[in-house]
Amino acid sequence: MKFSSHLTLSVLAGCMSAFVATASFAKPLPQLSENLPPQALKDVPEGKLKQALIGMPQAARDRALRRLSALGIPAVDQRFMNADNSGELFYVEEGLVADAALASDETPATAMVLPDIDVLKLHSNPLADNTIFLDFDGGAFSGRAWGAGAYYDTQPFDLDGNPTSFNDTERARIHEIWTRIADDFAAFNVNVTTEAPDEFGPNTGWLLFTKDRDKNGNAMPSQGAGGVAYIGVWGRSNYTYYQPALVYYNQLGGGVATYMAEAGSHEMGHNFGLAHDGTSTTSYFRGLGRDSDPSSWAPIMGVGYNKNVTQWSKGDYPDANQRQDDIAILRAQLGASADTSGAIDSPVALVIDDDGNFSATNREIDPGNVSNHNKGSIQVADTDWFQFTAGTGTLSITATPAWHAFTRTGRRGSNLDIGLRLYDAQGTLLVESADSYETSTTLSTSVSEGLYVLEVYGSDSLYATDYGSQGHYYLDGQITVSAADTMPPDPNPMQFAVEPYSSSATEIAMESVVATDDRGGVVSYLFSCTYGDVGCENSEWQTETAFTASGLSPSSEYCFTVSARDLAANVTEASAEMCTITQDLPPETTVPEAPGELVVTDGQDGTALLSWIDYSDDETSFEIEREKQFNVSRFRATTIVATLGENTRAYVDASGKGTYRYRVRALNSAGSSDWTAWSDVTVTSTSGIKLCRKNLCIQ
Repeated sequence: MKFSSHLTLSVLAGCMSAFVATASFAKPLPQLSENLPPQALKDVPEGKLKQALIGMPQAARDRALRRLSALGIPAVDQRFMNADNSGELFYVEEGLVADAALASDETPATAMVLPDIDVLKLHSNPLADNTIFLDFDGGAFSGRAWGAGAYYDTQPFDLDGNPTSFNDTERARIHEIWTRIADDFAAFNVNVTTEAPDEFGPNTGWLLFTKDRDKNGNAMPSQGAGGVAYIGVWGRSNYTYYQPALVYYNQLGGGVATYMAEAGSHEMGHNFGLAHDGTSTTSYFRGLGRDSDPSSWAPIMGVGYNKNVTQWSKGDYPDANQRQDDIAILRAQLGASADTSGAIDSPVALVIDDDGNFSATNREIDPGNVSNHNKGSIQVADTDWFQFTAGTGTLSITATPAWHAFTRTGRRGSNLDIGLRLYDAQGTLLVESADSYETSTTLSTSVSEGLYVLEVYGSDSLYATDYGSQGHYYLDGQITVSAADTMPPDPNPMQFAVEPYSSSATEIAMESVVATDDRGGVVSYLFSCTYGDVGCENSEWQTETAFTASGLSPSSEYCFTVSARDLAANVTEASAEMCTITQDLPPETTVPEAPGELVVTDGQDGTALLSWIDYSDDETSFEIEREKQFNVSRFRATTIVATLGENTRAYVDASGKGTYRYRVRALNSAGSSDWTAWSDVTVTSTSGIKLCRKNLCIQ
């Protein structure tokens, strides 16, 4: 339901570029240096951490105190921390524990039938360079930092007393937990997955959802807490030693999905080096606004169990106890996710059916993102752009953040608060809709027939800035259908601006003319390979006019055409076929022939004079190696003293006085020749300058 009293709906005019959303991405505050003096032991508050520090070896204690100082962890946080015997710090999440009596899981307002999929094989971004593995299976681990290498046979996620399989409720909760954590990390280059990776390493996180007692009745690390995780260990060569980060679901309302998801992202945040978001009096800030407010807010690194918006934070809320820039830290370690939903100069098509309706599938019903239209994710400092043609009449567009996948009135926990802007084909801003109370928004207006562009951006709200407003969104709505667009782009047939030409032995480059759409829409181009050998493949439809075919056979003929397509899928006739032949492979390069007849003489001025014969005609450089004699028979201090260009035959080495030996070799892209034989020389100086110490002088 929309809260119209809070809705911003304005009719504006101006250039599209002047209104591009400017989601803030603050530069990270200067990171505290490891060279800062260590925190004094006396300043650590009483608790488990201080007792651990007192009892550990001095070197480990010094390490832990330096880390506390370098990470800038507030004293109020340190009451919820501990350290192992090597001085490595971890958080003990006593503040994340949730009472089961107060945490009965809310049934979604609109029940959604889940697809018949394996919830232990979900992937949010399979091509990402980093991975966060959500583990619900339990199992044994040992030899880790936890318990100084102790053996733990952990329990799986189990609500019905049958640990051997997941029932429908358990499957649904796993799916929702994955959806929520994937939304928290949507802006970053990371794959949140429930499938165990083939191997673990510096860039693979492991979140284990289990009970705080293992199958054998043994207490798990920091039993009684809501979870436990080491801080600042992501990316280390020995990261696996400090895994897994543990989430004790039996301490989270007995396994409430919303609580487990919040705790999971929170624990991973610690692995990335994030401290708690608290206040001057508490380590865990519980947010702003009434829980029932659609835009009630809390930081992920605080406690956001009962809020509708949970985001990464930089401490820009009242009485924040630290200003750590969460997004800058995460982006520095993970990088940004790819932007796949259009830009201001290349919007993607809004896919609309014949009746003018459009919608998007979400991550609950389409976890593999098979249907990828009418949706996207907003990143830091990012806006997405869609283009469509409408007829004269009304249109209504609703944008919903990640809770589109589990329609709730409470504990939505999504990151994105959405704003929409509508422009005409000339870039004039017509309508803007951003609801400061709700996180979704609906843009409704009347338009005349024509081309329109929709901008989606992350907005601020009653309780938070747009800093952490990032994540998944979905577009649904209805427009008045326009008269059928049957006109292909111009020119038709299509033409090449630059005919295909061989840019190497395996590549052919080409460029089309710029085609125009009669309604001003975006035009895409398809370069088709009509004849050829290996690698003769068509391009994808692309908005760029230039294309390079690669992976081709040398000395082979290839032929191409180009076509153009508008947003209504009207395709031009293909251009005339143009052919070219790839270049020949360059002659195979072999290692150069070794130089010979190296002669080294004394320059009598502290230099050695080298000359040799160049027997090769394909070297690209020469290397000269020198060793110095330190006793009667032993040469040491091997050094490459010079790298010289091709066709060089002499060199003067400012060696200084002493006995040396030299050798030379030739190099090219295929490798290096053999060295010449060593050639010895004793370098002297007759400059007349005497070096004297007391009564002993040498020349």
